Amino acid sequence: MIFRTEVSPEKGLEGLLSHGTPVVLVGSCFTDNIGACMRDDLFDVIVNPFGPIYNPSSVRRAVSSIVDGISISPGDLFPHEGRFHSHLFHSRYSGCDREAAAQAMTRQIHLAREALLHASSLIVTLGTTRVFRHRQQGMVVANCHRLPSSSFREETLSLDQCTDDLESLVSMVRTVNPDIHIIFTVSPLRYLGQGAHINSISKATLLLAIDSVVRTFPSTHYFPSFEIMMDDLRDYRFYADDMKHPTDQAVRYIYDIFSATYFSPSTRDLASQSRRLTRRLAHRPMGGTPADDTSQIIEEFTKAHPLLAPIIDRYISNGL
Repeated sequence: MIFRTEVSPEKGLEGLLSHGTPVVLVGSCFTDNIGACMRDDLFDVIVNPFGPIYNPSSVRRAVSSIVDGISISPGDLFPHEGRFHSHLFHSRYSGCDREAAAQAMTRQIHLAREALLHASSLIVTLGTTRVFRHRQQGMVVANCHRLPSSSFREETLSLDQCTDDLESLVSMVRTVNPDIHIIFTVSPLRYLGQGAHINSISKATLLLAIDSVVRTFPSTHYFPSFEIMMDDLRDYRFYADDMKHPTDQAVRYIYDIFSATYFSPSTRDLASQSRRLTRRLAHRPMGGTPADDTSQIIEEFTKAHPLLAPIIDRYISNGL
């Protein structure tokens, strides 16, 4: 007997992602999970430049900001609990210095735009249709930043709203990169604050919106992260202690299917070599720099793969 359901992603896309071109990832915290795997495999990735954002409206607005290359001014930020925040960004980019925080946010946008102009693919992970609209500003926020709940009106995006947001996203991105592929996926994270039934309706709405967009626009794709978690793994042992987030093992399993879908055999081989190198880099001596033998391995690796030299430098400098 078979006690699992194998999920088959779209065929014929091997080679879509490679080490030769940038990839931009935006969306929920599951984007961070997949992005971390790609970083460890030394892909040229920009991962969640706004931090985790979960709903289609906030994702569309983030992508619009990237396409337009906007700058964040200190006056755009608001103070709360000793830090300065933006409703476009996750709190990981908030800071105690207003000007420094604005500069850091602007830098994220501009780095993402530069990557998007040359990217082979944009990967968008959606989490929920539940949104919080700022009562005074009228905008759907990416993050509430612990402001009083009275500052917001909770809403649920309709199927038409989700579809319009995603169609707008695709059209905007194609104005600056006509050849880009866009991969949509739905986060397997369970949003149970309103109960399992509402979570299911939310996920179903996202799936229907993505399906409509993929049927309408060429070079758009759907990767079944949600179905792999729900139908293939289908067991609470693959959830973290909070019973909401996938475990590292589950993330790795989904990423393995992701890589089999979008990487060519040669890319998978280089990714495997890269992962062995980054694992070695993660075990640094107390001095904080690679040991002599590791330095030699890096030198030999970059000589064999000169394209990855700046990616390795970035990996080391970011302390990843």
